[in-house]
Amino acid sequence: MADALLHAELLAACSALGYSDGAKYHKEADCLETVKDLVRYLRKDDESHEIRRALGDTRVMQTDLIPIVREHSQDGELFDVTLRLLVNLTNPVLLLFREELPEEKVTRQQFLHLVSQQQGYKEAFVEEKLWAVLVGKLGELLQLDWENRQEDDRLIIERILILVRNILSVPASPEDEKRTDDDASVHDQVLWALHLAGFEDLLLYIASSENEQDLCMHSLEIISLMLREQDPAQLAQAGLQRSQSEKEKDEKELLEIRQREALKKQQQRQKQYSARHSRFGGTYYVQNMKSISDRDIISHQPVSDIRSLNFDKAKRPKKVAKNRMAMRDVNTTRRSTLAIRLFLQEFCVEFLNGAYNSIMYIVKDNLNRARAQEHDESYYLWAMKFFMEFNRHHQFKIELVSETLSVQTFHYIQTNLDSYYEMMTTDKKKIPLWSRRMHKALRAYQELLMTLAYMDKSDNESVRESSKVLKCKVFYVVEYREMVMILLQNYDPVKLSSTYLKDLVETTHIFLKLLESFCGKSKHVIVQKKVKKAKKKKAKAQQKTVNEPTEHELQDIWDDMSAELSAVVQGEAGDLPDTVPFDALSEQTDEEQKEAAMRRINLHLRKKELAEGVSLMRSAREVWPEGDVFGSQTMEHSEEFLALREIFMANLNPVENTPVQEPTEEEEYDDDEEEEEESLVQISEQEFDFTNFIRRFANTKIMQAYCRLFKSYGSNSSHTNHCILRMFHRIAWDNKLPAMFFQASLFCVFQKAMDDPRQKTNDSIKEIVKFAKYIVRQFFKVAETNPKVFVELLFFKTNKEALEIECGYAEQDAGKKAMKLAWREEEEEELVRLFEEFTRTSPEGADDKDVADLILENLINQTRTRRMVIKKLKDMHLIRDVKELTRKTVKVKPAKVWSEVEEHELRMLFEEYKDAMDIVGRIMDNMIMKRPKHRVVDKILELGLVEDKKELRKKRPKKPQVKKSKRSSYDDDDDNDGDSGEEDDVQSEQSSDDEGGAVSRQEVPKKSKATTFTVPVVTPALITKSLNTVLEANMQEAVEWIAGVLLDVAEDREEDGDFEPVPILAMTETCTDAMEDEKFKELLKLIGIQPPLTNQEMFWRVPSKLTVEGLRKRSQYLKQGISGVTLDSENADVPLEPVEVQASQEEKPKKKKSSKTQSKSKPKAKKTKKRQNDLSDLENMNPEDKENYYKFVVSEPSINTEDVDDSVPLVPQRSRVVEDDSSDDETPLSSISQVRSPLAAKRASKKRQMSDEGNDSGAELKTAEDKSSKKKRRLIIADDSDEDTPVMESHDLKLHLDTESSGLLDDTGMNTDEDAGNEKANTSRRRMLDSDSEDDVPLASGRQKARAVIDSDED
Repeated sequence: MADALLHAELLAACSALGYSDGAKYHKEADCLETVKDLVRYLRKDDESHEIRRALGDTRVMQTDLIPIVREHSQDGELFDVTLRLLVNLTNPVLLLFREELPEEKVTRQQFLHLVSQQQGYKEAFVEEKLWAVLVGKLGELLQLDWENRQEDDRLIIERILILVRNILSVPASPEDEKRTDDDASVHDQVLWALHLAGFEDLLLYIASSENEQDLCMHSLEIISLMLREQDPAQLAQAGLQRSQSEKEKDEKELLEIRQREALKKQQQRQKQYSARHSRFGGTYYVQNMKSISDRDIISHQPVSDIRSLNFDKAKRPKKVAKNRMAMRDVNTTRRSTLAIRLFLQEFCVEFLNGAYNSIMYIVKDNLNRARAQEHDESYYLWAMKFFMEFNRHHQFKIELVSETLSVQTFHYIQTNLDSYYEMMTTDKKKIPLWSRRMHKALRAYQELLMTLAYMDKSDNESVRESSKVLKCKVFYVVEYREMVMILLQNYDPVKLSSTYLKDLVETTHIFLKLLESFCGKSKHVIVQKKVKKAKKKKAKAQQKTVNEPTEHELQDIWDDMSAELSAVVQGEAGDLPDTVPFDALSEQTDEEQKEAAMRRINLHLRKKELAEGVSLMRSAREVWPEGDVFGSQTMEHSEEFLALREIFMANLNPVENTPVQEPTEEEEYDDDEEEEEESLVQISEQEFDFTNFIRRFANTKIMQAYCRLFKSYGSNSSHTNHCILRMFHRIAWDNKLPAMFFQASLFCVFQKAMDDPRQKTNDSIKEIVKFAKYIVRQFFKVAETNPKVFVELLFFKTNKEALEIECGYAEQDAGKKAMKLAWREEEEEELVRLFEEFTRTSPEGADDKDVADLILENLINQTRTRRMVIKKLKDMHLIRDVKELTRKTVKVKPAKVWSEVEEHELRMLFEEYKDAMDIVGRIMDNMIMKRPKHRVVDKILELGLVEDKKELRKKRPKKPQVKKSKRSSYDDDDDNDGDSGEEDDVQSEQSSDDEGGAVSRQEVPKKSKATTFTVPVVTPALITKSLNTVLEANMQEAVEWIAGVLLDVAEDREEDGDFEPVPILAMTETCTDAMEDEKFKELLKLIGIQPPLTNQEMFWRVPSKLTVEGLRKRSQYLKQGISGVTLDSENADVPLEPVEVQASQEEKPKKKKSSKTQSKSKPKAKKTKKRQNDLSDLENMNPEDKENYYKFVVSEPSINTEDVDDSVPLVPQRSRVVEDDSSDDETPLSSISQVRSPLAAKRASKKRQMSDEGNDSGAELKTAEDKSSKKKRRLIIADDSDEDTPVMESHDLKLHLDTESSGLLDDTGMNTDEDAGNEKANTSRRRMLDSDSEDDVPLASGRQKARAVIDSDED
């Protein structure tokens, strides 16, 4: 109802404008107000443009508006308002739809409806009187001085120009007009009406006047629309009579058409003569052509049609999606009538002589200063192409187009081509528009090159010299030199039309022709090359020279790392790190960053950072897919492996033999003076090689583009076919790469050309047949030595592959491994099934896993990695991006503002857990809405629940104070002592865990006796004996593997200090068989490898008790046994590690392992001391002590008292004086003082610090009665100082302060149960002193300030 009322109002308004009596139009009294109402209606129009379409259906413009302008132009206000309405109604339809062609059916119908209406408007504007009024009004306003013009006058001038622009921009409808060449179309009729009105004179005035520079963009746009259907070459050669070239061209076309008709008649005549009348058909067998069964096919056709046997008639053509259809050509060029061409030719000549250089300068300045509208540069590019081509074919005066003939113009076109191509990839909805703009830029570039070619043929020496200077500058710069190559590689038939490809091929031909002639005249051409170098800045430095590695050295390095690199490429080495090859904020150009990425890949490979190098190459391949610089997206692992080898062997980061600065020792630890690397782009020069440059065109994508255009050789012009064949000749003959053309589709074109009857009269087809014969001969010549060339017909090839076809294939190991990793058909079907299953639904409990993880878990072949699965999904076009595999979960973030409910909950939780050990932790565990810890603490302080943040810290449990009653408590039963000692140790370990200490619970061994593993005592002789038995069974490979495992574990433990058990997993079949052999198992047990002890364990393990030195010795003896090295007889029976001699069974107590047993600690290295201190110790000893002292020294196998060096101490650091051993005490020193490595000492120090905090508050020294009494007291004083303390008598006893806790206990292990058992054999009694008195003082704080051990025979 509303639409009907609206249409009724519009009809009433249109009827109120006026009427025509056939001779004159009479306006109504309220005509002005009615026109204003129509303008208001258009303002209220919506996106469906209903009001605009309704006005077009009423034909109000043809019946009312145009007569009002034509006959009532003297009414200024009415003329102004009507002109505004005309401009609004004739706006380009594409602008109304925001430059996007509608895809919806209804919207598309609306679009086409508006276009048909505007085509009707254009037919109404062919009236000469209408244009006479408009041009007269425009002329009157242009005659006014700039100062005297009012704002309304400027608006009317601009509206008249815009109206002309709108009318000329209406697309033509050849189907409706049905006009041929040399006939006047609607567009020609409008141009003729403008010509009769004298509009082109005003246009030339606007373009050349300095006062009308603001209207130059309007004038250039109108000129481009006037000449859009014209060919500049035909327009320049137009005359009163037809030229000789036109006559020859017409006659040639007519001759070809007649030959084609005669050929068809001849073929029909032959068909009729060879067959009987139509009632008799043919039924016969076709040999060597099978039907559905194994029999020969039966044909029911006449025998004459056997060659036309075709199986594709009943097949459905493959349906192509709309977004994958080839871009259609929009070519509106036609030949107008002679009168139109003559007046347009005259206009172009006048424009070139008086306005071209000036208006092109003004337009370029407006474009650079952004004073023009968006995309106005397309008119600039069109004008450059059209008028420069017109100048070439008319009289060729270079001074008329000098404004656009410069290096700056080449740069402007190159930047616009790059920006248009980028917009095509981002703004996909407007791909047709960007494609047309890119085509205009390419044509402008082509015309620049054509003008340079014509300048070379000029008779004027100065013109030829100017051309040489321009060519020198263009060929010198890398971007200009490689632009056509990049455009060919980026050609996409979906985004770019075939006409664009034709112009690109012709442009490439012109460019190479100019470059070849330029290089031929000057044999040594120097061109620009960009090189990146890393500049290192260092301060005070030493100098040394670094030489580039030779090719032989690089080959050796490659052989060493090739196996590891192959694993990385195939995805067997785990996930690759993330790398970013492109920096959008960098000031470097795209080519510079591409080159820098290639250098970084080379540097990673040289540094053996293989994962980083492979990841960077794959990332760069995704960023820069054009040209396959980093390889194609579909390349196999073997091809990627070979590409990496080429990058590795290339000298991309040359090292000059110049002094290189090295930081001094002081600077190595100074963070402020670290080396700084600056990536600098250095412009270098090199001699240009034209042959190598042409060889780069032997590219797969370039060949595909050329072959695509070559398929339509019949409809191509002779010049286009010549350009294609010239490029083919350069590649096949000049570069000796005929195998590039061994392609099945190309052979089909060759066959079609050979059967073409026009080859006798058409020179271009003759050349095609000649080239085809050469390629076919080369093909069969290669087939004699390489039968695989028939398979190569199915693929386009690179220049490297073309050489391999002719010279032989290079077999690569990486290629064979890649074949093993190929996906079979069954695996592909399984992958598709799993992908579809997990894409639709996800199993329960798999919220944290994406589709790729679920596929990996359910694949039958578990050797596949995540990267391999994702790559195969991309290859099968199931996904386009990895992001499609991830499941996005909705995460509810808590609000920053606390609600009242949350505050109440926090108060309740605080009251409940305020006495807990970890208040904040317990509160956070029970909160409904999880919040960070610092926000919970801040809110507790804000609510005033606590006054200080320290009150919320974790509380430490009170340490149990072990009260030592008397020395008689040490004389209790040994079993009770052992049990209490273990309980104290376990309790201290648990308390340290509760406090978040660094001591883990794993240090408390709680395994039963059945799972306890003891490292056996092993000597080199035992290893050699067992090893010989294993080697006799041909298990040398397995022994080498075990030796390598031991060495790797030793290095890992020395590096990170982690003494966890390490499982041993056999990877090869030989090692797996050896692990099941009983002799090999005996060898493993002998060297200390722990077997599976429980039902849950599957693998043998390197136990944590083996030290770094012990592991290395075992590995050393195994390797020596394999290589046949003779064993040293002196050290054959010496244990690899110190042996602790335990008490006999009668004296040995029932013991349990303590948590402080240092089974995982490393031996601590001895600190050097001076011999003078040792001598002072010996002087203070009595003769009996000296004798015991030497006994102790002799008991150490590694120390010889006769050959002791001055720098080696005779006594360990911790023990200042060694207690007197009785004659029957044979306990070795290793049970009291062990040799430790620096790393173990560091860990022991860390444990002592934790012990100071109260973890080991219950630790005590146990004493034992000695069997025989002593006459004197002697001391063992433990401290951490580096100085030796002399021997003291009991009456000179002084306590030495120890700043650390229980250093003697931790280092010597005297509080362990094993030591307690050994102490029982001693004859002395020990006790601990914490003060000057002889009474025992209980430990109050767990931190012992002074310790001394006294040997005495008194209580």
